[in-house]
Formats: sequence, structure tokens, C-alpha cells
Amino acid sequence: ATLLGFGYRATREWQRSSEMLIARDTEESADLLLTAVTRDMRGAHSRVLANRDWGELSLESLTDTSDQVATAFARYPYPESFFSWARNGPHGLVFFNRSNRFPAWMPQPTEEHRYPVALVTNPPGAEALRPKVEAFSAGRFRYATFDMTLGGQPYQVVARLVYADSLQEQLDSVIGFTVNLDWVRKSYFSDILSQVAPLATRGNALDIAVFDDKGRRIWGRDGGRHALVREFPLMFLDPSVSMVALGSDPAVRTWTIRASQSTDSALVGAAQGADEALLAAGAAALTLALGLILAIRAVRAGVALTAMRSDFVSSVTHELKTPLANIRAMADTLARRPIGGETVRDYAELLMQEARRLTRLVDNLLAYARVTDVTDIYSFEPIAPAELIDDVLQNFHHPLSEREFEVEVDIPVDLPLVKADRTAMMLALDNLVDNAIRYSPEHRRFIRVTARREGRHVVIEMQDRGVGIAPDELSIVRRKFTRGRMAKADGSGLGLAIVSRIVSDHKGTLVLESELGKGTTAKVYLPIAGD
Repeated sequence: ATLLGFGYRATREWQRSSEMLIARDTEESADLLLTAVTRDMRGAHSRVLANRDWGELSLESLTDTSDQVATAFARYPYPESFFSWARNGPHGLVFFNRSNRFPAWMPQPTEEHRYPVALVTNPPGAEALRPKVEAFSAGRFRYATFDMTLGGQPYQVVARLVYADSLQEQLDSVIGFTVNLDWVRKSYFSDILSQVAPLATRGNALDIAVFDDKGRRIWGRDGGRHALVREFPLMFLDPSVSMVALGSDPAVRTWTIRASQSTDSALVGAAQGADEALLAAGAAALTLALGLILAIRAVRAGVALTAMRSDFVSSVTHELKTPLANIRAMADTLARRPIGGETVRDYAELLMQEARRLTRLVDNLLAYARVTDVTDIYSFEPIAPAELIDDVLQNFHHPLSEREFEVEVDIPVDLPLVKADRTAMMLALDNLVDNAIRYSPEHRRFIRVTARREGRHVVIEMQDRGVGIAPDELSIVRRKFTRGRMAKADGSGLGLAIVSRIVSDHKGTLVLESELGKGTTAKVYLPIAGD
């Protein structure tokens, strides 16, 4: 009876802890969804309008401008049009519209556009846009957002104001984009959340829904009054950027994401197994004791597996969407528009570049799953460090040559062999070279690779002159899906996590030394073969 009572209480306590785990997962899922949605909504502002290259756009060359707009359209679905105006420009107010979602308030084109961007200059109905934007220059604002009606439809306008003088007294030009709020309500949230929700919920059965500022459900399934609520402003601009003006027509609307608990199938299965084992053990004291031991071990294994699954899955949708969207946009242009041979080769090179980028991201995801598996997946053998380094640099011969990197290699001929798995160590060094290429500005494209013996280890050292890593971030950048504040280029945040794990599994050490604005040095310590 004592054993039965103890077993019953232990099972109930475990079930309560399981419910707490479900509640924690629900809260984390809601936070992930909120982060994914707000980051995407602010992307066209923070990554396009605030981009330094966009600040140098030449309004004299509308064709070049259209190419940059096509890339922005491929990455962010919500801008319906980009527009530009320059005080001394010859074109007036120019709109760069989506060909596949042409604004209904503009005069419709007489023939189908074959290019992803359709240019319209000074369209009727846009007269009210320019004075609204110019009104914000009185406050010397750099960015502004406001709502207005175009052709009877509600729009949100986000604009960047560029001034001719350092005191910001004379407005020189404006670049911005328009968002059709009716389209946002009908399509945007259903598209992005249908892609992000499966990753954010980590396979758990959760009810996710989006509600507008009036409490009307826009997308998803409402799980009831006990749902976790996360609020966000319906604003396609990052309000944290300095010198931002928010229009008052109307005030900022607050929408909500709701996530409600449901039953996790893995936890329910584990709980049922524990109950069945406990009841079966009641036949005899010996069977009871044995059943309790087996049930506790099964419960621990089930919870551990569930935690491992939840820990690995994260929201990488944005990094996967970027190369896919670029490939789709370029393929659409190739299919719908007659293009000369030289241009076809240029597009083909861009397609291959984006394909390699997507392949590297997927390889990193699979590699992280591989090196975090509980099975023995390494095949160690004596390997010459010079051979490893030479193979890695050969893999990056094209991007290093294309971007005119200066590469220095210093490896002694008498360096001893190291004990390593060739495939895994190649992947680790690949990621170090890839990081050096990604985060090196144009005027400091330099990589130095050296190797030397230190005691019972061989040290492979890779040095660049990139943007560097802040001192307080040197420890956290080793975590999965974590990137430094200076990391402006796209990436998954898995590279250094993979390097750190592989080096650790080789009984080695990864040392990172970095200084902001000067570069980073990565040192990989590997044990000498035979020691």
C-alpha cells in the first residue's frame, strides 16, 4: 500500500510538471511568433529604407533603381509600391509597382508587364502624398509613417526624408513605400503565420490566432479565454529608430496574437504509459517495484527527448525565404521576358549564387542535428592540417577570387598529424572561412591562415579584418541561432555553434579573439594523433 501510494503521488506530481512544461512551451511559442511577425513587418524599413545603399540611389537611372526594388519586393511581400521624389529630379513623383499586384487606384496598364517592377510617373490620385510627406520635414524627421486613402482603399505610407544640408532645414528627396491595409488583412498574416507557426509551436498542438484592434479574428483558430496574448502595433516601421514621426490619422492600432494551450501528444503518451505501468504493478509487490522503476525510467527518457526536440527547433524562416524569393524573382524574369545571352549568363550566376547560399544554410541545419545526435557519428583518423586547410581554401576559391580577398597561408612542413574526422573538421573550417568572407568590408578583405604546434596540440589560426565582435558577445555567439549586433549580412546563426560543438567533440578548444572594427581571430586547438 505504501508503494502504491508513493507511485500514485509520484505520477501525479510528474503530470503536474508536464502541464507546467506545456505552459512554458506555449509562452515561448507566442514570443517566437511575435518576434517573427514584428521583425518581418519592420524589415522593409530597417533593411531597405535605412540601408546605406538605398540612401545613395540615383533617381536619374530608373532602370538601376527598378532592379533594387525588385529585390526588395522578392524579400518583403507587403510593400505594394516604392516611390521616390527629388527636388531637382527630372521625373517628379515616381512609383515602382509590383507587376503581379498592380495598385488598383492607378490607371491600369494596357499590356502585361514582363518585368517584376512596373514604373509609373506622377499617377493621378497621388497628388496628396507629396505634401503629407513634406509636412514632416518641418520637424526635421528622418523617417515618417502615416495612413491615407488612395482610390478609396486604406494605405499605410512609410517614407525616408533626405535633407540637402547638415542642419536638415531643406528637404532634398524622399524614398518610401506604400502598404495596402486591405491586402494585409486578407493575405499577409495568413501567409507569414502559416509558414512560421509550425516552427514556432515546435510540433505542439497549439491554437494560434491573430485579432485586429476591434477584436475581430483575422487568421487562425481561437482557443478560448485562457489564451496567452501578445500585442503588436500594425506599423510597418521600426519605432526604435531615431528621428521617427508617427502620423495621427488614425492613432497607432494595436493588434494581438493569441496562443492557447492544447495537449502535447508526447507528454500525454508518457503519462498514460506511467499510469498503465503503475496499475499493472499492483498485482504483486515485486511487480509493483519493478513497474515503478521502469515507469520512472520511461518518463525521464520521454521528457528528455521532448526537451531535446524543443531545444533544437527554432524560427529560421526568414533566412530560408530570402534566397528562395530571389531565385523565384529571377526565374520569373527569365521566363517572361526576352533577354540577351550576356544577361542570361549574369542571371544564371546569380541563381547559382543563391542556390549555393540556400544549400549552405540547409547543410548547417542538418550538420547541427548530426553533431548533436546522441549516437557516435565521428570517424577519427590521422590527418595532415595542411591538407585540411588546402581543401577548405579550394572550396572557397571562387568567392575569394571574385571578391578580391588577399589570402596568406603559413603552415610548417614538419607539422604533426592531428586526430580528426575529415568531414566534420572540413565543415568547421568551412564555417570559419565563410564568416570571414561575410563580415569583411570591401576595403579590408584579408584572410590569414596559420598552423603551429603548441605542446600536445596543433593550433589552426584564422584571422580576418572584418567588422569584429563586441567583447560582451564573444561567449554568446557560440550558441545556436545567435548572431552579433554587427552582423548585417544574412545568416542562420549556426556557424560558430557548429564549429564549437565539432571542436569540443574532438577534445579540442575553440578560442575567439576579436576587436570591433579591426577583425576576428579564431584559434582551433586539436590533439596530435598518437598522443
